[in-house]
Amino acid sequence: MLELYQGPQRLQPPAIDLWLLSTENVAAADLAVLKACLGLGEQEQLQHLRLAQAQRQLITSRGCLRHLLSRYIDQPPESLSFSYGPRGKPALDLTSHGKHQALQFNLSHSGERLLVAVSGADSVRAIGVDLEVLRPVTHLPGLCRRYLTPTEAAQVLSQPNSQVDQQFLHYWTGKEACFKALGLGIADSMQSLELALNYPELTPNPTSVGVMTLGDLEHPGQLYQWQPEPGYVGAIAVQLAPQLTPDFRLYQTTSAALIGDRRGCPANATMG
Repeated sequence: MLELYQGPQRLQPPAIDLWLLSTENVAAADLAVLKACLGLGEQEQLQHLRLAQAQRQLITSRGCLRHLLSRYIDQPPESLSFSYGPRGKPALDLTSHGKHQALQFNLSHSGERLLVAVSGADSVRAIGVDLEVLRPVTHLPGLCRRYLTPTEAAQVLSQPNSQVDQQFLHYWTGKEACFKALGLGIADSMQSLELALNYPELTPNPTSVGVMTLGDLEHPGQLYQWQPEPGYVGAIAVQLAPQLTPDFRLYQTTSAALIGDRRGCPANATMG
């Protein structure tokens, strides 16, 4: 069992921590604690969401992010302030957390899991992550034409019926992570990237994926994919010097554990 890190000084460059958090069965009291630490902008965003499920997702994802980052920079979760890129990518506000400006992070939520990547390594310039629960994909041929290159689409559609949806989601997840590392969105044309998914199947450890840019798109950096747990695919794109290889450290915890640690209760994370 490993305790949550108390500050970025424990991160050894170019270490990247990958946190998989369970967001299912969150107690009402814990949900209230997570909601209470949200900032004004997040509270306003919450008020515009009509569906209870969407509200719960925002509370758990942003509340857990705040509680997790608070361990790295040793500040209360409610005191954190964020700035946002043109496509909504969050970053710690440099005017409020200047000494922690090197802390890079990104998050993704799918199903009942939240994936957060955090690094305090100076050599890590940007991070993008995506998490997807493996599921049937509707209108697959049309999605392939819209989001994949001809080579990728042919690769997906040539798979057996039992694997075709999974293969598409592998491409989707990898591209999402790349675009998030660049601070872009899927509207910026996923067809400007082509991935080489040469591994036979996902493993619990991040595996390198080849990335080729088409046109004028900036290269997103190194891309890795893995299986955080059965039924999910995760991807992370990391911008750092080409001669460096990230040292990924995988952890699993829960929202209750994060909150419990803030309350002074033991909060442990297991190595994945």
